[in-house]
Amino acid sequence: MGLFDLPAPLFAAIDSVLALLLPVFVRLTVWGVLAGLLTMLLYRRFSNQTRIAELKTQQKLQQKLMAEFEGEFNELMPLIGSTLALGFRQLRLALGPALLASIPILFLVIWVAGEFAFQSPTAGDIIDFSAAPVMDDRYYWSPSGGIENGESGWLVTWPEADGSLELTLGEQVVLSLPLADNIGVIHKQQWWNILMANPLGYLPDDSNIDQITLGLPAVEALPFGPQWVRGWMFTFFLVFFASSIAFKFILKIE
Repeated sequence: MGLFDLPAPLFAAIDSVLALLLPVFVRLTVWGVLAGLLTMLLYRRFSNQTRIAELKTQQKLQQKLMAEFEGEFNELMPLIGSTLALGFRQLRLALGPALLASIPILFLVIWVAGEFAFQSPTAGDIIDFSAAPVMDDRYYWSPSGGIENGESGWLVTWPEADGSLELTLGEQVVLSLPLADNIGVIHKQQWWNILMANPLGYLPDDSNIDQITLGLPAVEALPFGPQWVRGWMFTFFLVFFASSIAFKFILKIE
């Protein structure tokens, strides 16, 4: 388990309760609203709201003076410069807290991506397993029935829920079907897996294959539009950004 995966069991437990009553779209909406609320609360906690409010008041005054100015352009330049300086000072005060507030949200976003990206195929579905950069003939499936060689991998007949299908390299079981977690890729372990682990495990270091992409069916939060609209990202981030803006005004955050 990676660092960003630590709260995943808690998120999963909450979502399992929500799933008893709510469809995917509504659950993503709930998580998006929660992310927006947490972001704004953390930003308010880390930022100097009093100082930012003072700078905004000063900037509005400067802008009013600029709007009412009737002199020569060269006389206006100092006023423009001071107005811009106030804007940059606000940015400097807000940028650090905004970055700090976004870090905890990564825990939730990474879990949502793993939970809502793919769904389990139906038994009997033909799923494309694509290997890159090259195939490795040392891999074999057990049992071998229902497996065909594809252009760059295997075409796998998905087993029953109580069945078992294993991809093996030598004596090492690399992948077992059905999956415990619907993750769309298995790869060799990388340094960033310290932060985000792959629940499926990792390919052996001596494998000629660096990555196997599993052609799992995508979860559809919306039943219309192109695929990028149907998937989890569109709904979650749209709700996240919209709720962040809404909570900014509701909580009167500068």
